[in-house]
Amino acid sequence: MEVAVIVLAAGKGKRMKSIIPKVVHPILGRPMISYVLDAVMKINPKKIALVVGHGAEKVKEAVADKQVEWVLQEEQLGTGHAASCARKALAGFKGNVLILNGDFPLITPKTLKNFITSHNKSRASVSILTAILDNTEGYGRVVRSQKGEVLRVVEEKDATPIEKKLKEINSGAYCVESPFLWRALERIGAGNKQGEYYLPDVVNIASSQGKKVKGFVVTDNRELLGVNTRAELAETEEILRRRINHSLMLSGVTMVCPESTYISPDVSIGTDTVIHPYTFIYGHTRIGKGCVIGPSVWIEDSKIGNEVTIKFSSYIADADIKDKVTIGPFAHLRPQTKILSGAKIGNFVEVKKSRIGLNSRVPHLSYIGDAIVGEGVNIGAGTITCNYDGFQKYETTIEDDVFIGSDTMLVAPLKIGRGATTGAGSTITKDVPAGALAIGRAKQVVIENWKRKPKEKKESE
Repeated sequence: MEVAVIVLAAGKGKRMKSIIPKVVHPILGRPMISYVLDAVMKINPKKIALVVGHGAEKVKEAVADKQVEWVLQEEQLGTGHAASCARKALAGFKGNVLILNGDFPLITPKTLKNFITSHNKSRASVSILTAILDNTEGYGRVVRSQKGEVLRVVEEKDATPIEKKLKEINSGAYCVESPFLWRALERIGAGNKQGEYYLPDVVNIASSQGKKVKGFVVTDNRELLGVNTRAELAETEEILRRRINHSLMLSGVTMVCPESTYISPDVSIGTDTVIHPYTFIYGHTRIGKGCVIGPSVWIEDSKIGNEVTIKFSSYIADADIKDKVTIGPFAHLRPQTKILSGAKIGNFVEVKKSRIGLNSRVPHLSYIGDAIVGEGVNIGAGTITCNYDGFQKYETTIEDDVFIGSDTMLVAPLKIGRGATTGAGSTITKDVPAGALAIGRAKQVVIENWKRKPKEKKESE
């Protein structure tokens, strides 16, 4: 049977104590809600309705790339009301509706598929995803009959002392026959201590009408860890980080210290690559085989070839690095930078929106911005491409086999021809022809037998 999905992401998340909507808080460089949507999309639902409310625009911005039906809950009146807001978005759909919260970043597609399969096989009107916990604080309890049938779900604030001792909790995820869902939501009242419309009341309505309610106990309780506080956010990230790192190590990646390595789920890393401690790799980064990364390196949304070495405290964002390149230590590669094979970007070098050619070297203490650098170029220490005149950026072109002397200022727009050389300490403002030597500095003057003027002693001395 076809399934549609409602993801509830309208809550403010008061316990986060943040002006940022709860589901937008990042986990390993990605908004929390994106993990839920990715898991849902892998079960191939007919439709996905994402219910937003508090900070709706920020939520939309965070997952603008996801194909969902946006539903606005203008007034937050509880989870039952939030689900009912999605009715129009799912108009005409007659299959099962999967409902889950947007703060379940650890939920897996496998669990969702098994949950839906169990619902279909049992022919239940309502199924709920549950877990058995030692610490049930903050969760609604699942009340079963002596035969094990689900009778109702009771929120903790409304539970009796006996009900609070129950160990089976309601995760907040449901699978419901759509015709019954809409009828039941119309009957939900707000006669509880919170004065809200509770989605779990759908379970109670089904049970009171003699309809079958199925409880599906998850095998890994961690998947149902909801994020309500910063502490739970950190706990969730830790679990996800370990999951990702374990998978990468099984695929042939070495992590010297997995506990201090942070990698987002969209990253791919080739075999025999070594990741040193305190390394962060985020976004859609692709790293090839046989690389050495770190320690203390940050990489995001970059392509890195095979046998690349990225040394201590380097920062790389939206860069394209080809095979056998050496980066760092203390290098900064900014967006739209391309480093071709065999090149070297050394310590305290910043490269921005530039192309560095095959086997070219920028060994240390340089800024290369808006530049095209050819093959076999050596750029001496302290070289700066002066690309900005206060109004706009200009390009510097350095052709093949050029030697740039140390402490050269290249004032763009500028072209240095093939095989040219610049003298150390030069300020180059005009194009340099191929094979030429360009020197742009004051002539040295030597005054022999010169003495400094002696200091006058102060009376206090």
